[in-house]
Amino acid sequence: MDELLKVIAQEKKVALGLKEVKKDLKMMKLIVLSKDLTKEEVDSLTTKDAKVLVYNGSAYQLGRALGRNHPVKALGLRNLNERVELELKKVS
Repeated sequence: MDELLKVIAQEKKVALGLKEVKKDLKMMKLIVLSKDLTKEEVDSLTTKDAKVLVYNGSAYQLGRALGRNHPVKALGLRNLNERVELELKKVS
């Protein structure tokens, strides 16, 4: 999962945070959630069009894995390139 997050961090079009992911939810192909989200937050971000992964760490740990100094509860990708798909197959 950490390798996948490193690849995602290098992407230019990453939606970080609950509001950003919700805003473009219909266009998301991959959503990564931290484990400390409430059930309501998880339900609001679940869509049949996107693959949803749960990061086994807090929002702060997810942010650190992405190279950020702030918590990230959720992130979303609109496009999956070859590198992301390759790392996604390793995780799945």
